[in-house]
Amino acid sequence: MSIPLSYSLRARLLFFLLAAIAVGALVQGTIAYRSTLQQADDIFDSLLQRTALSLGTGDGLLRMGPSHATGSATPMADDLIIQIWTPDGVRVFNSRSRRPLPDQIILGFADTEVEGSTYRVYSLATPFQVIQVAQDMQVRKRMAGALAWRTVAPTAAAAPLLMLIVWCVVSWSLRPVKRARAEVANRRPEDLSPINVPDLPDEIRPLMQELNLLLERMRGAFAQQKQFVGDAAHELRSPLAALTLQLQSLRRASDDASRRVAEQRLAAGIERATRLVEQLLSMARQEDAAEPAPAEPVDLADVVRLALSETLADANAKNIGVELRGEPQARVRGRRDDLVLLARNLLDNAIKYTPAGGHIDIRLETQAGQALLLIDDNGPGIPAAERGRVFDRFYRLEGNTQHGSGLGLAIARAIAERHAATITLEDAPAGGLRARVTFPRESAPI
Repeated sequence: MSIPLSYSLRARLLFFLLAAIAVGALVQGTIAYRSTLQQADDIFDSLLQRTALSLGTGDGLLRMGPSHATGSATPMADDLIIQIWTPDGVRVFNSRSRRPLPDQIILGFADTEVEGSTYRVYSLATPFQVIQVAQDMQVRKRMAGALAWRTVAPTAAAAPLLMLIVWCVVSWSLRPVKRARAEVANRRPEDLSPINVPDLPDEIRPLMQELNLLLERMRGAFAQQKQFVGDAAHELRSPLAALTLQLQSLRRASDDASRRVAEQRLAAGIERATRLVEQLLSMARQEDAAEPAPAEPVDLADVVRLALSETLADANAKNIGVELRGEPQARVRGRRDDLVLLARNLLDNAIKYTPAGGHIDIRLETQAGQALLLIDDNGPGIPAAERGRVFDRFYRLEGNTQHGSGLGLAIARAIAERHAATITLEDAPAGGLRARVTFPRESAPI
């Protein structure tokens, strides 16, 4: 049968510690009580024996006259009964004439019942006399009980005091935990600063450290989200303003030719705005890694083919030749949809900056246990000093006349980092730009 207990650490500690003290005090008191009773019996028996021996070593009582033989006044304690006989059976002394002991002599210790009372009797025979010393068992039990209770009393008095001390120590030891709870409870939602509570127990300190690390990650995530929202709002302002102007131009068109031109510009503006929103949503999904999809074996060749099928129309519109060659299979562990988005963004970037009639070369290779995706174009390339900055969100090269949001490479890098891969930009062997993506093989965990 289980005992219902609160999940409070303080309540559990107090319950078990106080219960242990109570049970320990009860067991100790019981053992001490029984042991004291046994020791008291031994002491009283020893007293009877020593009294008889002391009387047997002297002859003072033998010289008592008959008038003293029946007297009850003795220097002995009132709870002892003493009788002395001569060897021929004549009783010469009785400490309590009204309660005589039986004449049957049993040498040593014996229990005798006289007039409804039980006596503990010790008999001793000497060459000159026979001595009986007895004690009422009720008196003995009362004296032994009083002695036993005096032995148990310190334990009974110490147990409540010990419980009080344990109560105070447990409450005092858990005060830092209570302060930490109060600090967390009183915080405002936007306050993500570390929780600083001194003197935390060693068992609680690691938990508080992990909580502070979580707050640090949350603070970074919120700051990144805030920056992203600000950048997105800034980037969306221009396309929306352009759409408004193009809509006004369409309304002011005076003939069919002007109206067709305005409609084409409006459609192109809507397409650019749609593409920007799609990239913003993709970027938001990549930065939110709270619940990533499970990784699985993925064939990079299939990933590239899917990405190429989505971008081939743009390449054909500019009469750009695209060639895929290299390893027939290069397997990695990852999330297929994310890898397709990575390859598509790199291809979009290559198609955008490759001149009409140009060429894009896509190769898959395996080197030193790694899978490589290489995309070469024969466009103008990127200066070496700018190749690190183009991965920043919304960053665009000066003098760039191509339409874009500056998010494609940032999204590609975020996906690569989540797959333990790296993206580097370098000069293509035949001129232009090479995008190199290095993946760990399928055996590498994600």
